[in-house]
Amino acid sequence: MISKKSRNNLTIQAERRRLLLEATMDAIHEHGLSNVTLAKIAGVAGLSAGSVNFYFDSKQALLLATLTQIAEEFESRIQEAVSDAGSDPAARLLALIDASVDPEITEPRKTAVWFSFASEARSRDDYQRICGAREKKIFELTHSLCADLIRAGNKLDQMNSRAMANAIQGLIDEIWEEILYQGHDYDRADARYMYLSFLASVFPWAYQHPSRPGARESRTAIKILAAEPADLKELAALFDLYRQFYDQPADSRLARRFMRQNMQDGRSTVYVARDDEGQMLGFVQLYPSWCSVEAAPVCILYDLFVDAGGRQGGVGRALMKRAEVHARKMKACRIDLETANDNFIGQALYEDLGYERETHFYKYSLEL
Repeated sequence: MISKKSRNNLTIQAERRRLLLEATMDAIHEHGLSNVTLAKIAGVAGLSAGSVNFYFDSKQALLLATLTQIAEEFESRIQEAVSDAGSDPAARLLALIDASVDPEITEPRKTAVWFSFASEARSRDDYQRICGAREKKIFELTHSLCADLIRAGNKLDQMNSRAMANAIQGLIDEIWEEILYQGHDYDRADARYMYLSFLASVFPWAYQHPSRPGARESRTAIKILAAEPADLKELAALFDLYRQFYDQPADSRLARRFMRQNMQDGRSTVYVARDDEGQMLGFVQLYPSWCSVEAAPVCILYDLFVDAGGRQGGVGRALMKRAEVHARKMKACRIDLETANDNFIGQALYEDLGYERETHFYKYSLEL
């Protein structure tokens, strides 16, 4: 039987391995694969270079573990999405493309790291094995689904399934490159319109041409930006509505004063969501803290609010995704948040994003 102390040690070791992999991605993103060193990775992780060897035998072992983790995450996300789509090949192919450009697995840091390894793969058998195996599996799946669609449309004598699969994977690669260069400003709604249009053009019996994003749909082309002083007026108005949601009286002066002070003193980090017309739809506010047990930073997600006009459009999810990117950059060991017992919509979003409800500890507060 494993003792509680041994379990805790295993948990700590697993967490430090995870942090080292995250630090490796950060270091590669910042310095490039050819310039990354154990010292740089250890510095990002907040560890000594010597302590890295406790978890990985060499820099190469750490790099391979990082590449393997990214490759496995990409592949498992796609396999899961296709499986959840059911038996219809059209739904399965669309699920494959959607998953291939999912914001969580194609956030700019991960795409930069993947391209770094892929560019070295021609001269490295180990990189080629990992990158090539992942790409081969996904291409074979794409090829199979294209063949099923062509068969369903009775077009076997007119269309080549391998050519169609190559075109689709080329389209995905192009989207990845644009994400690499545009980062968080990349317009994913427009990208989805593009590949839905392509699918409808080559498989008209299986897909309908999408309508070009209109006034309502354009609002889902969300831009997440770090709050600046010029945002204060709009941000304070949303913050006042947020406090009213939690049964506080309206107080625009307090809201403006509090948010101005947070921004001036660097007490918090705030990200705002805007639509294509520049209207602010919501915000997320994060406070830095520390976990003494793990001796590591913690990110407190204290405020998340989406205005009524921006709800049901993915704004809250986009803000939560940006909060996770911020927390990873600050090397936080976790993100903590609290929500009302009856906030079922929020709870569903958090759990869908991988947050786990705490059941082992009680929360106490002393009103002063």
